[in-house]
Amino acid sequence: MKKNIFKTFVCGFAVLALTSCANNWLDTEPSNGVDASTAITTDEELYSARTGMYYMFKGSSSYYDYYGARMWYYADVRGEDIQNEPSGSRTTSMYGFTYRTASDAPSIWTTPYRVIRRASRVIEAAESGNLTGDAAWIAEMAAEARVLRALAHFDLVRVYGQTYTADNGASYGVPIVTSALGIDATPGRNTVAEVYTFVENELNAAISSGALSTDITTGYVNAWAAKAILSRVYLYKGDNANALSLAEDIINNSPYELWANDEYAGAWDKKSPAHIKEPILEIVMTGTTDWVDREGIANLYQESGYADMIMTKSFLNMMSEDMDDCRWGVMVAAQTEDYGAKYGTDRVFLNKYLAMNTFNSLPVIRLSEIYLIAAEAAAKTSAADKAAKYLNAIVLRANPNATPVAEADATVARICKERRKELVGEGHRLFDAMRNNETITRYTSEADRGYHSPLNEEARSFDRSFFKVLLPIPQGELDVNPTIAAQQNPGY
Repeated sequence: MKKNIFKTFVCGFAVLALTSCANNWLDTEPSNGVDASTAITTDEELYSARTGMYYMFKGSSSYYDYYGARMWYYADVRGEDIQNEPSGSRTTSMYGFTYRTASDAPSIWTTPYRVIRRASRVIEAAESGNLTGDAAWIAEMAAEARVLRALAHFDLVRVYGQTYTADNGASYGVPIVTSALGIDATPGRNTVAEVYTFVENELNAAISSGALSTDITTGYVNAWAAKAILSRVYLYKGDNANALSLAEDIINNSPYELWANDEYAGAWDKKSPAHIKEPILEIVMTGTTDWVDREGIANLYQESGYADMIMTKSFLNMMSEDMDDCRWGVMVAAQTEDYGAKYGTDRVFLNKYLAMNTFNSLPVIRLSEIYLIAAEAAAKTSAADKAAKYLNAIVLRANPNATPVAEADATVARICKERRKELVGEGHRLFDAMRNNETITRYTSEADRGYHSPLNEEARSFDRSFFKVLLPIPQGELDVNPTIAAQQNPGY
């Protein structure tokens, strides 16, 4: 029997080894939602379905190919600031672009579409008119689902589709899915532009519904999270006026505030009183039922865990421009003899996810990013005063004694450099470089190789014309969907 992304995900992707073919992709455990065959008739049952949606979004020991781990490191290890540690294996192929075909390439496909499927079920039930219970609560759950469904489509199109700014979205994106399709359905890929339009419409619908909370709702989508994601989408699209407008709305009107200089290093810990201030959308880990596996992103960065990733020598050199930058506080030197022999006192390990605590919460989008979105969008619309204002909020938080950036120097290049410093390890660098048509250069010779493993020439320096900056549609999908089989990304 044919099994594709629109019916089940569990049998087609041996490379992920996520689960057995006996499991339905929409699990039936109470903590994980309701059975897909069970009709949702009350707001309590809708709540259970909503729980299953968030469960899939945050990931688990089985589902780590999205925000469990892979979405966090995908864009970073393919850039020039984070690299695979040579003894690690989980990020090697992403880092070195060593895969050759759709069969041996890693993927970020299965779990995002599971999120979409679960979100669609929540929306369909909430908007059916057949539910009993609190109408406002039902509307809020539907709006949350729209936001997560939009985010999953946006993340997919970032990984599998050419950046919008390359060709105004004319090339292939990913299939837009809004409902459960039949097992024989073989829809093709929508264009990047069509996916962006869908994402924008979903987010605007959620925002304009008025159903989302405007309070801090830790671990759940609220109105500010929807606006933050939409601001990010507009920036990627090159719609800088709308990106700036939304970012300023969040900065001026939301309940969030930047972590202070003396809070920054400790605020990443969810137990810190300051932690709640800055994350606009975060994945909350509350205990061992949320995350019990060593494949989580924190453990991949942990020296005493898999130690799969470290910061590059070139990134540490860039940070060394200001040794009083508070962001040094989330970078630690090796503690063990073996790694100490390799890296000395260099702070190569990133500690944003508090590696000694695998149950720490994970900010998906922070207010710091919103300030940098505002700065970049302002610079691109020749609003130099605003570009400097929002850039300096981050620069001077990092070091209050730093020299403020003058308006003339608040360029896109300067802002993107600050994004690298502020957002390192949060899954942005490759996407930022590609949408701004930059060249990623890891090293050019042995003299500047730093800690990098020896890389093939194609992986040392590349731009968005390099076909491997996009992942291939997974082989399991090609095998069951002849429409997509004819729409594989070029080069594979």
